[in-house]
Amino acid sequence: MEWKTIPALSNQAIHLVERIFEENHDITIFSDNIAQPLSAQVASLDLARKTLILRVFCPAGNIEDYLPNGLISFDLEKNSRDDSPLLLCFEKLQATHERIYSSLFEIRCTLADTLLITVKPGGVRVPFLLGMSASVTLDVYTDSLTINARLCNLSLGGCRLQVPLEKSMPLTIHQQIPNIHIQFPNGESFRAKGSIRNMRPFGSGRYMAVGIRFIDLDRETRQRLLYFITESEAELARRMGMENRRVGISPLYLTTSHARKSVNSSNKRNMLPPMAHAIKEVARQQHIILHYLKNERPFPEDILYDGADSLLHLVESDRHQFLYTLRYIGDEVTWVRHSVRVAALLGDILLPQPGLIGDAREAVAGILLHAMGKPLLVNEQLPTLDTNLRSSQKERLKHHVRALRQQLHRVGWHPGPVLSCIIDDINERLDGSGYPAGKEGEALSKLVRTASVIKIVDTLTHARNGRPALSPLDAYRWVYGNKGYDRQCLNRYVRRYGLYPIGSLVKYSGGFLAWVMRLDREGSPDQVRVVKNLAFLDSKLDTILADKDIQQIGKLEAVVDPANFQL
Repeated sequence: MEWKTIPALSNQAIHLVERIFEENHDITIFSDNIAQPLSAQVASLDLARKTLILRVFCPAGNIEDYLPNGLISFDLEKNSRDDSPLLLCFEKLQATHERIYSSLFEIRCTLADTLLITVKPGGVRVPFLLGMSASVTLDVYTDSLTINARLCNLSLGGCRLQVPLEKSMPLTIHQQIPNIHIQFPNGESFRAKGSIRNMRPFGSGRYMAVGIRFIDLDRETRQRLLYFITESEAELARRMGMENRRVGISPLYLTTSHARKSVNSSNKRNMLPPMAHAIKEVARQQHIILHYLKNERPFPEDILYDGADSLLHLVESDRHQFLYTLRYIGDEVTWVRHSVRVAALLGDILLPQPGLIGDAREAVAGILLHAMGKPLLVNEQLPTLDTNLRSSQKERLKHHVRALRQQLHRVGWHPGPVLSCIIDDINERLDGSGYPAGKEGEALSKLVRTASVIKIVDTLTHARNGRPALSPLDAYRWVYGNKGYDRQCLNRYVRRYGLYPIGSLVKYSGGFLAWVMRLDREGSPDQVRVVKNLAFLDSKLDTILADKDIQQIGKLEAVVDPANFQL
């Protein structure tokens, strides 16, 4: 079959790229050899010569590592207020580079004739652009775990999917997917088995690009797939304004009640304060590190320490604002939220202590890394960490320290003594009731004792496995009565954060809910952000009150769980 529209589509594609450059967008240069991507800006685009010049700041100066064999790959992300982000991937374009100044470079790219649609051994590969969409459901484990994704391109050989970063945890390269269900807007669909060929972070946002190879296609399914590709190629040509053999829209893209509405989850993130963006970036990096560990790629040490440095810098720059802003990671998956909060609070406690400040960077990095062991254990017997776990699943999770150690050994990364101490001992207890080695008493350092208290308080004050969240006071009482934790470390924690910690949600007798923004010398809130009047559950408030103005909303009653009020 001849694909006569491809050269013309390529010319139209360059104009599409030009329009994206004129709007709000991000460009991310990636390389299989380096974990940390580079951000780039457009210096110029020459439509006649089909050349694109990117300006890039490369701190390490190793720009050649991002241009293996003179080829560049980058993601182009168009950010929109109204629609889901548009993500385009340009792979292996011919490129040359020139150093402008120190670590500033210009990269000249030659845009290929098959800029968007490409012809591969498996057939033509059609990208889904300009509002074209198809929903994808992956049955990762039969009858136990399903993941929703978005179709980025489609060919006879396979497809590329855009998977939310937090949903990508169970996926690994070479993994067999027993059922891939692709559904078009008019309700037509097909199913196939597949194998994950490649995975990588997609752009600078919160997505993973997952390449799937279809396997065991029978003749009927292959013919149906060819029909979907042909219709999609023609529809793309129509949407790009080309003269086409079809006048109207393809039947595939006529919306029915089966079609899913796209939700722009980036809108909420775009409204976050600057410090919240920085903290959310540390959370995003947790997913990236896990991806590299699971797929046994070189350990991204720079990303780990970049996260630790960011948290320490933020707490030093404005402690009260930092503690308040930590509430914005409440919507992260449990293991990420827990690791980032504990790491942040550990840094906050260590920095004022002369005897421990020298270990702060390694200790914070250790907390960020120690959480990776549990998601490494996810499999068909333990498909998720966020539901009520059976006894056998809880017992399996106790092996997470060994799982992390084994994976670090496989990728050839050996942490230093402080970081190793955090990984090995954070789950040990003074009375010997902890794991993995049952250490007790003086075998546990002051650093580990401090981190253990922070970790258990954070665990208790958040709902988990069917257990409701405790108030800070009830959590303190629980820890105080447990012989496994150091009471001196607990007392230091209570003095520093009080009964109404900054960033917690509190209820007032007038029926108002408010976030604590600042405490007075007695540990009571003296600045709050009022967000809800319980007499009007469907309405939202956003009012900052301070000092005596807080009396307007009544007397302080208790710390409450934001999840109970959809906050």
